[in-house]
Amino acid sequence: MLAFGLGSPGGTLPRPAAAATAEPAFISEQVFAVAYGKIAEVYLQQVDFGRLGLDGLKGLATIDPTARADRQGNTVRLYVSGSLIGEYAAPSLSDAAGWAALTTKAVERARLYSPTLYQAVPERVYQVVLDSVMTDLDGYSRYTGTQRATSERAQREGYGGIGLSLEAANGRILIRNVLPRSPADRAGIRSGDQLLAIDGDLTARLTETDMRDRLRGPTGTMVLLTVARDNNPPRRAPIRRERVVPNTVNASVSEQVGVLKVDRFNAATASNLRDAILSTRQSLGKGLRGFVLDLRGNPGGLLDQAVAVADLFIAQGKIITTEGRHPDSRQRFEAGPDDIAEGMPLVVLVDGRSASSAEVVAAALQDSGRAVVVGASSYGKGSVQTVTRLPNDGELFLTWSRIYTPAGYTLHRQGVQPTVCTSRMGQDDPVTLLSDLRDGRARPMTQFAGWRARAADDEEALARLREACPWKEHEPELDLKVALRLLAEPALYQRAVALSSTNTVAER
Repeated sequence: MLAFGLGSPGGTLPRPAAAATAEPAFISEQVFAVAYGKIAEVYLQQVDFGRLGLDGLKGLATIDPTARADRQGNTVRLYVSGSLIGEYAAPSLSDAAGWAALTTKAVERARLYSPTLYQAVPERVYQVVLDSVMTDLDGYSRYTGTQRATSERAQREGYGGIGLSLEAANGRILIRNVLPRSPADRAGIRSGDQLLAIDGDLTARLTETDMRDRLRGPTGTMVLLTVARDNNPPRRAPIRRERVVPNTVNASVSEQVGVLKVDRFNAATASNLRDAILSTRQSLGKGLRGFVLDLRGNPGGLLDQAVAVADLFIAQGKIITTEGRHPDSRQRFEAGPDDIAEGMPLVVLVDGRSASSAEVVAAALQDSGRAVVVGASSYGKGSVQTVTRLPNDGELFLTWSRIYTPAGYTLHRQGVQPTVCTSRMGQDDPVTLLSDLRDGRARPMTQFAGWRARAADDEEALARLREACPWKEHEPELDLKVALRLLAEPALYQRAVALSSTNTVAER
């Protein structure tokens, strides 16, 4: 409990910064209560709130370096400018609600005596406190502030809008990337059209942010665009907003092979990929020789979408399992009985920036023998994060489980090892890169299985695994050239598939 009237060991209590002004902006205890409660409930390991809560208060020094908190026995002390301004009875190490209440009281008290903290908006305070709390967890758990969280939610889950993007060019605002079947597409808006006005207001007088905000809005509401195409007179297009999910899939064709580039995994990725595959099959017909699934540079995204993407190609068997402290984090995902590509040859491209959900897909397709992985060792993010929306509209990402591939190894730190490595020094010719595979000298996956079995506890085994195909910058087209050459030789492709098949590390 807060004790008032405290004096500094070497002086008097400073005059409150807000003594003659209005109360500081409101700090919501609910933000800390929901955040701390969620950490206690779902985080991968049980936490010590005595450490987390105190470190959260220490984060105030990011705003005011004179703000300081420490703990002596069962008492938490708070200082500003060297003076003791409050004392609190420390809750138990497992009392998330108690530490949330203490944090709120201490923050409010510090703001009364620190002009810098007093002037900081509440969102800035939440950010520094929760950032400091999250540093005590793992590197993938994080707090995202309101503005960034809103943008990320739109990318993951969609937003109320009409389905287009804008580009400024030569003093004009041009429409780009009209999503197929979106409200803008159905209204006849096309890429290259000039956007003259939004709801009657000229775009020449609007900022980029203004235009984006005006195009977005609650689903079901209307927006009026004034557009011009080529030298034709301007026309007005009333468009009703709908939920729009950005398309993360791009399809192209190279040498009678469908190349499917997936940038990240959001709520529409599996559906968009399915459409792209069906469209490619229809356009190429019997001339189609296979597919390349390009996951290079893909940082991940929604786990359920990764499972759904893998399930598009795998007709039966395990996709992944997850394990954590919370009972709901222990899950097993199995493939359904269909393969949208009907067994056609499939090559997956990965690199050192392929992470999380991208690694789930690559590992599942490799371990099941459904695809050949080409490229370099992937990032090694083998954990699942829950996302909690906080009362201030910020978001809390918390690691709650580890991911295990069908072969039984964890992706954590290990990543996915390509069957055909394109990143070794001095190898930049597709023919040379495939020579070991062609001549039967390729490294057997059983060797990788041995390293994986020890890698969790053996740093030497982990190093050997990661060094087997280390990622480095190289010509991006090299990976695709290798994939296309592999698909051009069915016998060589089948040899690579046989090498890729599951070598179980530990049954789960």
